[in-house]
Amino acid sequence: MARLGRGTPAPRIIVTAPVGRPDPPRELRVSATSSTSIAVAWDAPEGGVGPVVGYGVYLDAEKVGDDVAALSHVFTGLTDGTLHTIWVDAVNDIGNRSGYAVLGAATTDTTPPTAPLNLRVGAVTETAVELVWDAAADGVAVAGYGVYRDGSKIGGDEPALTAWLAGLEPGVTYSFGVDAVDLTGNRSSAAIVLTTTLPSPPADLHVIELWSLSVTVGWSPAISAAGIAGYGVYLDGVQVADDVLGLSHLVDELELSSAYRVEVDAKDTLGRCSAKVGVDVETLGDQAPDAPEVTVEAFEESLLLTWERPREDVEVTRYNIWLDGTIVGAARDMRVLTPGGEGPGWNSAAYTITDLVGDTDYTVGVSAIDNLGQESPIGEVPVATLPPSYTPIATPVYRLGAWSANVRDVWGVEWAVETEEGWSSSPQVRAASREAGGRSGGIAGPGLFSSRLVTLSGTAVAPSRVAMLQAKQRLLSALPPTQVGLLRVVENHLRRRARVRLLEQVEITDTGPHAFAWTIRLRAADPRRYALTPTRADAMIDTLPGVAEVSILLEGDYPYIPATLRLYGPIRDWQVRHVESGGLLQAVSGGSIPANPDYSVEIDLGTRSVTAHVPVEIWPEPRPGRALLRHPPGWFTLQPGLNTLQFEGAAVVGEVGRPRLLVETQDAWN
Repeated sequence: MARLGRGTPAPRIIVTAPVGRPDPPRELRVSATSSTSIAVAWDAPEGGVGPVVGYGVYLDAEKVGDDVAALSHVFTGLTDGTLHTIWVDAVNDIGNRSGYAVLGAATTDTTPPTAPLNLRVGAVTETAVELVWDAAADGVAVAGYGVYRDGSKIGGDEPALTAWLAGLEPGVTYSFGVDAVDLTGNRSSAAIVLTTTLPSPPADLHVIELWSLSVTVGWSPAISAAGIAGYGVYLDGVQVADDVLGLSHLVDELELSSAYRVEVDAKDTLGRCSAKVGVDVETLGDQAPDAPEVTVEAFEESLLLTWERPREDVEVTRYNIWLDGTIVGAARDMRVLTPGGEGPGWNSAAYTITDLVGDTDYTVGVSAIDNLGQESPIGEVPVATLPPSYTPIATPVYRLGAWSANVRDVWGVEWAVETEEGWSSSPQVRAASREAGGRSGGIAGPGLFSSRLVTLSGTAVAPSRVAMLQAKQRLLSALPPTQVGLLRVVENHLRRRARVRLLEQVEITDTGPHAFAWTIRLRAADPRRYALTPTRADAMIDTLPGVAEVSILLEGDYPYIPATLRLYGPIRDWQVRHVESGGLLQAVSGGSIPANPDYSVEIDLGTRSVTAHVPVEIWPEPRPGRALLRHPPGWFTLQPGLNTLQFEGAAVVGEVGRPRLLVETQDAWN
């Protein structure tokens, strides 16, 4: 056996202990939560080195206390609704630690989110409202938002920050609310906003009448619970009318043959406007109005003509009245009834032709003239006056009011004229021969003639005593002493008249039980005897500067027949010339007449007077207008035979239209 020598080191024996870590805990899980605590549990590891003697627990990477031997732990003192990271590791008997088992867990959330911020109204229509808001805040997370109308929830919770609420009523004020809900169902208080839906747009916008220079549109009422205050009308996007109370509107001052977009919206009593509705229109071209459809009511000595507004492309401004192919009158617009009385309405007009002969056939008609001077065809109607309430027994027949002579009346009384003086037997009338001086250009008094005196004498024979007494009363009431009446004389070939007053009391003398003699003395201040039917003519200037001409043929024998001239604008520095006599009436330098038909100048050639007509809102009555004529005026009157009048002038800056000269006269005899 070998022996170890001195100095030989002894061999070292090393015993190595087991070295390593245990496996991490298994199945780390949350076993319970509250608003301030989280309980977790886990299973022991099955592998690794050495026996496990404990476990370390960590909250959000911070170790909590000493190692625990149990397979569970409760974290306390936490904040509700907060998310935490939990770690757990194992430690063996030699102090080696395993890797971590990791788990995310949250305490129970009991705190609701904040209310949505800045709730506001976006788009609004008559039946819908858009709500918009900013996000709410929550300790964990906002899951969605609830929307309420007048306290009632609409649908489920949605994550969007906007909502479109339809199916509402026009013009109604609603209370809308929005709240927030978190992941655990906690709901915030609601943000509230009040808003009113718009009124509904006008319905059924349509064209009522379309012309060359205007269009009338109509619509059905808009709806709003707040009430409709009015309607706005727009032309190509520009408002042309506000707070229209009716359900139609005329849009004028348009151009011929032009396309436009007309829109209408409604405004409620809260000042909110609806959406616009529109209609596309195209104005008509330049064409004359349709012929008016005329209805005639016949009387013994007159005819009442009525007609509706005709179809027109340019606005009708006046009407000519025709009798047997001759113009005998005019109506300026739909509200004028000329002469006498109120018209049947805004959309219809009327005219009474007077001083006709009973039981006589006539052809009457109406033509319409528009703002451009275009005249429609004549709407003609054949008609007969009613038979007279008397039977002629001699010629001529004299009529004064309702009384007639040389007739047998309806009561059987025969009125015979035995003596007549002053109507057909007076000397010829002499006219004024020179002008008076002065700025006005008037004539000296009424002229160089005296008034005409007419005396009618005769007898009346009645069928009874009562009829005789009644006949006397009719004669006495034919012309009240203070009034002016119309003496009409109907001969075989002529029908003439004169305006008269009673010169003295009517004389009545009984000549038998059923008969009496009578005498009427009358004075006519104007001694001329005029035709029953007037003569009218007009001339219109197409383009300014320019001239228009009109001719009138008169059949009377009086050498100076009075007439009235009526001038309408727009025209400046106008003048009217009588070709046959050379007479010339001129405006003062720069004098003008506007296009508005409510402005006109009336010149009476008989009395040498001038009248200025202006709108009633400027001055309620016509005004003296002698100063409108250049001095000295070249006065003239019309003459038997042909009369030619020339009307001319220059344009008025900024005024559009065709100036017109209207001539009114009557045949006159000595």
